[in-house]
Amino acid sequence: MQSPIKLVTETALPLTSSENLLSIEYPLEQSYQGEFVGHIPAHGNFKLESSNPPLIQFRGRKFKLDFVHIHHCSEHLVDTDDPSDYEVHFLHTPVAGTLDDPKVVIGILYRISDTLPSKHGLDEFSKGLLTRKNLKLMGKSTKSPSHQITPGKFFPVLPGGETVDMQNWFHYEGSLTSYPYSEDVNWFVMKKEAIVSSNYTTELNEYAEQHPRGLQPLSRRLVVRSFS
Repeated sequence: MQSPIKLVTETALPLTSSENLLSIEYPLEQSYQGEFVGHIPAHGNFKLESSNPPLIQFRGRKFKLDFVHIHHCSEHLVDTDDPSDYEVHFLHTPVAGTLDDPKVVIGILYRISDTLPSKHGLDEFSKGLLTRKNLKLMGKSTKSPSHQITPGKFFPVLPGGETVDMQNWFHYEGSLTSYPYSEDVNWFVMKKEAIVSSNYTTELNEYAEQHPRGLQPLSRRLVVRSFS
């Protein structure tokens, strides 16, 4: 079963104890060092280099955040046929596991706005993209820029603009959305869009390096949601 898909609140099954399926344990303010890897056009990633990476629990098993990448235009759709401006993916593998193990990917959709509240996580990521751009202009494209990001700040915020929302999501089983398209991914897509400033869209549009894949058939898959 392939990804991405369109997610519809009305047809997704609400869970009564969603914390038993997924618990996101990201520190809200902690930053992590990482670098950009992958030099194939349209397939770049930001790889965390921490010995103590942010964790999630999926079905009681701990997974660590390994990679972050961004798509220009969202791949998933949530209650609309209008794509969001960007989609960030946090790819997790089991603690003490490898990329050959089942994966958990958290997808966060982004909308451009200079007025709505945000924790500015994607803005911070974009500064690293600008660093990469400058290195390429200097003829140092083989060097991997290293900088810090704060994954907890990537998530959308609840009404009021102060509290990060890590609780409201859709879940389904699917695949990677780029080669090798392996069907070993447990997807969690946040219900609410996060916000990115228009100040950083030039770098995002040029250097995000992940093109969106088209929608795939839902077929007989079950989609669940953590919210009522």
